[in-house]
Amino acid sequence: MQPPICDFCHRDGRDHPTLEFALVTFRDYRPIDRPGHPDGMLWFCEDHVAAARTLKHLDSGPALRRMRETEATGTD
Repeated sequence: MQPPICDFCHRDGRDHPTLEFALVTFRDYRPIDRPGHPDGMLWFCEDHVAAARTLKHLDSGPALRRMRETEATGTD
């Protein structure tokens, strides 16, 4: 499993011990039966996890793109 690093803003949980991080499972999630990190499961910090959860019905790539577009335009 990857360490908690926000896939949106790239803040690292090891550098921000007071920040909370959570995993979000997207439509393209593929479980694995070996060590590693599964596709479609991304880490988000407390500032971005709510937005990510609203997009979990999408594949992870399009969800991240939509989050970036939303941030750039200032819309929700």
